[in-house]
Amino acid sequence: MKKSKIITGTGCLILLLATGFVCYRNITPAARYHLEVMKLGENGYGYKIYEGERTIIVQPFIPVIAGKRAFRAEQDARRVGNLVLERIEAGDEFTISKGDLDNLGVTY
Repeated sequence: MKKSKIITGTGCLILLLATGFVCYRNITPAARYHLEVMKLGENGYGYKIYEGERTIIVQPFIPVIAGKRAFRAEQDARRVGNLVLERIEAGDEFTISKGDLDNLGVTY
């Protein structure tokens, strides 16, 4: 009698642990990085990239272009910011080239 209770209890414990493990693995963690497009004055946009709550990149100007020119369109800032974000998340070099700007259709 006592032996069957031990076996039943052990079986229930194993089942409970296995269920907990499967449920834990299926929980999707919150995004580690996120992008925020910011409006700059009347005619321009830039972007910020955050790691959690901490700002890691503030880009008020179009990268790789001489001078301090903001993005003309919100979608341009968003496209470039998303490319940088993808590269950061992949662990790649995240600098932007003129070729990247051209491929994304960014007006500069």
